[in-house]
Amino acid sequence: MSSVEHASVGIRPTAGISGVDAAMTVEIESLFRELESALEAKDAAAFDRVFTEDVVFITPAGAIFRGWDELHDYHSARLDDSPDAQAHFELLALRLLTPDHAIVNVEQTLHTAKFSLANRGTWVLLRRDRSWWVCSVHNTNIAGSAKGRTNDRQ
Repeated sequence: MSSVEHASVGIRPTAGISGVDAAMTVEIESLFRELESALEAKDAAAFDRVFTEDVVFITPAGAIFRGWDELHDYHSARLDDSPDAQAHFELLALRLLTPDHAIVNVEQTLHTAKFSLANRGTWVLLRRDRSWWVCSVHNTNIAGSAKGRTNDRQ
């Protein structure tokens, strides 16, 4: 079907479903506040607590980690070697695909005494037993956002 034929139908589906209530939004926002606190505390175990066993995580520099063990090894090494930082996740968009699956578009900023950077990411979350889990993350740097940083491993 060509785009002209599709446009003539007049119906374009949406990715999200209706039904994102305030409580659900608070739950997901809370997950990101926990991540901020864990980054600031340099606590890899607390940061990685929300990731599934089979997580796929792509860093802004393009490194890919498959599985919780790989991701946790990476975060443990990075956080042990990082300066004190202030982190913030801003939720740009939150869509439920089903009552238990969400896509969250996020902007993350990280500020230290030596550098600041920002990236945007797409996070795929699923809910099991009333808890939200992160099963996939793909981050990308925001051009020109790194100030004072000489290492792009983040």
